Amino acid sequence: MATLTHSTIENTPAMASDWLTAYENYVTKAEFNRIGWAATAIAVQGCILSPTLLLIMAHYGGGDWQFLTSMLCFLLVLVPILAAMPVKYIFPTFIISLVIHLLVIMIDLL
Repeated sequence: MATLTHSTIENTPAMASDWLTAYENYVTKAEFNRIGWAATAIAVQGCILSPTLLLIMAHYGGGDWQFLTSMLCFLLVLVPILAAMPVKYIFPTFIISLVIHLLVIMIDLL
């Protein structure tokens, strides 16, 4: 008796699945070093991004909303780390926080 096989065709675009598959593979490999990634995210957030923003705010006269945004972004990174969530959730929150910090810094400088 012959084995019956059939092919399935996915309706997802090839470009979207390529970067998503690469991201999923990278995240599964990075899960082994989750504590290292968490420590790096906290160190960059707490020792580079936040102090830089606070110094620029002090020098150029930033508003209270910028300080609030900075602290909420710090919490955005801190919550998934303290909740021991997988790296899959730590990376996007760190990237969002990084982008928001850089936008607020650019607003102050311009």
